[in-house]
Amino acid sequence: MKRVAVVLALLASALTGVAHADAVPKVVYVGDSVAAQNAPALAAALGPVDLHDATLGGTGICDYLAGEPTWLPQSAKFANLIRDQRPDLVILQFWGNDYYSPCVSPLRRGEQAFYDKYLWNAFSARREINEAADSIGLPRPKVLWVLQAPLPDPQREVPRRLNEIYTYAADLAGDRVTDAGATASMAAYPYDNMTHDRYEFTRFLPCTDKERATGTCTFPGAFGGVARLRADNDDIHFCLDGTAPVRGCPVVSPGVDRYADRIAADAKAWLG
Repeated sequence: MKRVAVVLALLASALTGVAHADAVPKVVYVGDSVAAQNAPALAAALGPVDLHDATLGGTGICDYLAGEPTWLPQSAKFANLIRDQRPDLVILQFWGNDYYSPCVSPLRRGEQAFYDKYLWNAFSARREINEAADSIGLPRPKVLWVLQAPLPDPQREVPRRLNEIYTYAADLAGDRVTDAGATASMAAYPYDNMTHDRYEFTRFLPCTDKERATGTCTFPGAFGGVARLRADNDDIHFCLDGTAPVRGCPVVSPGVDRYADRIAADAKAWLG
């Protein structure tokens, strides 16, 4: 009987090991309307990953913090997300909402108090994620901060300042950033006859090989192929119908795919 018990114990251990090896990584995506818009594209780009979409338009980091006023349900607060979802990785995408967020308003983008709030909220986000993980004996999830795309004047400095905050917070905590915003900036211009400024705003870029191959190049016959990244009436989002939908984008939008592909590539590299 002892031999049988030992064999069964070894078999159970082996099966458990196989189950853990086969388990796909769990990722929680937290963020605003930019995140909500590209969440389906991100899920597709991540491949065999269990992605939990916790995005909502109009939110700032503080909306997900304990005790802060928000339109979000309590289940979407960082502590509850970590305890309920038990993620391996948390991706954070915030372009800088102000008056849409109950916990950011009445601060306005560009004010020093606005940047101070986002800085301390970034620190608090990591602390609450750690504390929630510790409370259930979960290894502390990795955090990936998304760096933002350029905005035109007079908002040009906003993404640069926010990206400095996210990079600083990531460095202090041993986390990482993904420069998805660069894919929708002149930094992604592939030729040498124009500027490559990371914070220069543009609505158009030459199509990538992937866009040409998949038929998602907006103007394939123009100058070897040109991709439209944003609608004329929207400087923030990448959906070419000119709206900020609750989830996804109803039309082919190269900016959405570029942004999501970069996040996915960096997320998968870190997950291993």
